[in-house]
Amino acid sequence: MPSATAVSPSAPMLQMLVGSWVSQALYVVAKLGIADLVHERPRSCEALAKATQTNEGALYRVLRALASLGVFTEEADGRFHLTPLADCLRTDTAGSLRAFAIMLGEQEHWKAWGAVMHSVRTGEPAFDHVFGMPHFHYFARNAEAAGFFNEGMASRAGDENDAIVAAYDFSKFATVIDVGGGQGTLLTAISRAAISPTVMLFDLPHVIAPRQGTVEQAHSGSRYQFSEGDFFEAVPRGADAYILKKIIHDWNDERAITVLRNCREAMTGEARLLLIEPIIPSGNTPSFNKLLDLMMLVWTTGGKERTEAEHRTLLDAAGLKLARTIRTNCPLVIIEAVPGA
Repeated sequence: MPSATAVSPSAPMLQMLVGSWVSQALYVVAKLGIADLVHERPRSCEALAKATQTNEGALYRVLRALASLGVFTEEADGRFHLTPLADCLRTDTAGSLRAFAIMLGEQEHWKAWGAVMHSVRTGEPAFDHVFGMPHFHYFARNAEAAGFFNEGMASRAGDENDAIVAAYDFSKFATVIDVGGGQGTLLTAISRAAISPTVMLFDLPHVIAPRQGTVEQAHSGSRYQFSEGDFFEAVPRGADAYILKKIIHDWNDERAITVLRNCREAMTGEARLLLIEPIIPSGNTPSFNKLLDLMMLVWTTGGKERTEAEHRTLLDAAGLKLARTIRTNCPLVIIEAVPGA
């Protein structure tokens, strides 16, 4: 006879099915800045509604639902308090996910995911199907949406960069180039942690321009350099280490090999290539990266997360040899490669 306390398999399945409801509720409180408001002091829903210009009854229902999940706490007097989970939605706290929660709640995300069946049937990105163009082009034309997207992605970078610097010794290199390094946050972390390297940010001209003259560059002086170019065409020569952080996963195998081969052609002597990517574990091992791979399916043309074996195949095709893999305290793995025979 079944135990009266046995949990039906439908219970965890139900929690999974309503995950999008939770995500949207988190989006609401993140965009309204509720965690920042209750961090100052516990507040009633009436006060929070006035501060955010929202409907008190509707806001209360959102907060009540989240409090039942450990995001905020409602006291007997009706005031809402911060919890460790809610603290992650504050603006100026280490490891904040507020910008990421906002990014996931904007229409660009949920409309694309609403067409996921298109991707499964065709293998093509749902984003392009819904918005009529690739997401890179869309964000180039929609500044506000691009801002939410860039802030959301950058919000994950701090913890990732700290984990990378903690796992790998960059001080052994004289020159480090971050290929397609975007805002240069990883190079900033490296220049702060390692004594010797000259660091170079290599990216497209419109990406490089806003970074020149920054505080970090002024602090590092000549050790922080910039180079403009397209990694599909060529990469600056002569560095001791070339970094590709979350670049390869944006592209299909053919395009990925082109980038890797260009790095290989730029490498001399004892140079290293550091391919920093999410890795798909084998078997049924639970992994955030397996879910992230679905995001790549929905948003990118040919982009995907790969297994270690798949990365090895790409490196071999580009004339590189996988030397070792280094785990970090985040979903990213550092794959160190050297020129092949």
